[in-house]
Amino acid sequence: MAEEISWDDATTSSGFVTLKQDESKELVVTNYRFEKLEKFGTEQVEFQVDVLFEDGKPCDEKVFTTSSNRLKKKLRPIFETKTNEDKVKLTIMMVGEKFNTQYSVKEIVDKK
Repeated sequence: MAEEISWDDATTSSGFVTLKQDESKELVVTNYRFEKLEKFGTEQVEFQVDVLFEDGKPCDEKVFTTSSNRLKKKLRPIFETKTNEDKVKLTIMMVGEKFNTQYSVKEIVDKK
């Protein structure tokens, strides 16, 4: 059985994420989860989701991952109210570089 990892544990690990600076990325994702990995000689908690659509294009077996605490903190209010089966549409934009990096994350709710 997989070890349960809380949001608090996930947002206290360190790591890096690769997104293009100042470029918004639209994703439709499902099946969020956490995984403990060893990176750069330390154990880190990585947030992972399966990507169904990237910038409007369907994806086959694509995964978005991040170990960035700043990004996980922005994703937390969206995903902690969801189940793993929910499909979530969102945009992510990385602004700044290195230690000054910030993230803009917005959930897109389709009006019915």
